[in-house]
Amino acid sequence: MATKYGRTARSSAFQWFTHRITGTFLIFLLITHFWVQHYNRTTASVTHSVVTAEEADRGILPTYPEEANEAVRERRLNQEGDRQPIIPAEGRSAQQPVASATPYDVLMLRLADPVYAVLWKGFNLLFLLFALHHGFYGVSNILSDYIRNDMLRVGAIALSWTVALVLFLIGAYSVIVAGLNV
Repeated sequence: MATKYGRTARSSAFQWFTHRITGTFLIFLLITHFWVQHYNRTTASVTHSVVTAEEADRGILPTYPEEANEAVRERRLNQEGDRQPIIPAEGRSAQQPVASATPYDVLMLRLADPVYAVLWKGFNLLFLLFALHHGFYGVSNILSDYIRNDMLRVGAIALSWTVALVLFLIGAYSVIVAGLNV
C-alpha cells in the first residue's frame, strides 16, 4: 500500500476542504445578508409588503417604513439644495411632495456612508467569491463524474471555471461601482 499521495490527490483534498469551508461560511454570510438587508431596523429598509410579478410589471414598488422615507427625502433635499431652483410650469406648485423611497434610494442611502459602504462591499465580495467557488466546485465534480473522455472533461471543467471567473469579474465590478455616483 502506498504511503505517499501524489500532487493530484493533495490538490483534490485541498479543493474538497475549501468546498466544506466555503459552504460553512455561506451559511453565516446568508444569515447575515438576510438580517442586514431585510430585518435589521437600524438600516431602515425593512419592508413587509410583497410585490407580485404582475405588480412589478405595472411599476408598483414595495413600501418602506417612515424612517426610510424620511431619510430618503432628507437626502434628496440635500442633493437638490446644491442645484439651481427650477421655475415651476404654470398650474404647478413649487413645493411638490417628494415620492416615497424606492429600493434603489434605500440602497444609495446606505452606500452614502463611506464606512458602511466599504464594509458592505467587502462582505458582498466575500459572499460572491465563496458562492461561486462552492457552486462551481460542485459543477466540476459533476462534470468529472459524468464525462468519461479525459480531454472533453478537462475542457468542460476549464470552461466552467472560466464562466465562474467571468461571473466574479462582473459581480465584483457591480459591487465596487455601486454607489459611486451618489
